[in-house]
Amino acid sequence: MSSELKYWYLKEHKLFRNLSFSEIDALCILKRFKHSKKSETIELPNSEKPRIYFLKHGAIKLIKIDKGGEEVVLDFLKKGDIFGELSLESASSNDETYIKVLTDDAIICTFYKENLEELMMKKPDFALSYVKFIGFNYKKIKNNYSNIFFKDAKSRLVLFINDLLDENEIKDNVFLLPNYLTQKDIAQLICTTRQTIITLFKDLEKDGLLSYSAKEIHILNVEAIKNIAENVR
Repeated sequence: MSSELKYWYLKEHKLFRNLSFSEIDALCILKRFKHSKKSETIELPNSEKPRIYFLKHGAIKLIKIDKGGEEVVLDFLKKGDIFGELSLESASSNDETYIKVLTDDAIICTFYKENLEELMMKKPDFALSYVKFIGFNYKKIKNNYSNIFFKDAKSRLVLFINDLLDENEIKDNVFLLPNYLTQKDIAQLICTTRQTIITLFKDLEKDGLLSYSAKEIHILNVEAIKNIAENVR
């Protein structure tokens, strides 16, 4: 893939918008983007040189494999998300983490954290943007932990659905969300059981708020979902 196209991909993300061609090119350690197909599982390297990843296209889930060989979902990521060792502090982990592609394909760029830090030293405005970006993401993580400890499963599910809605431009009161996650995945993400998720989706269907299937979540009343989410925050 040409450097020009790689530059265009990264320039789409607001974090990289003010970087030059040469600055973005210096960040990327791969001469091409990683193209992955649906259901492909990729192990994230665990080395002395931490990496940061940028999801250009598609949807993925971050997973670990437990002792019984079962997937444990850590996060659900979509186009434009950045993940990896984002903190500016040194950290190390022996845990093996994997990416599993959920859409027909996905495009991922990766670069070393140390390259990012060198660039931040040269461009204070970029450093400030990065710190703000990390702060926003940590706030989301903090809110997620708060939800787990202080909110019931139904509230957590509604907040999860509302977050998905917030990532889309919605003009009407009805919206179709593509569903890339299994009921088990959603259960792990909001810390409940698959059976509870099944029951909660049935309750929301009875209330006329949505229609659930393995491929999509048809939101029948966007305003009501948002109102419920606002009331349980």
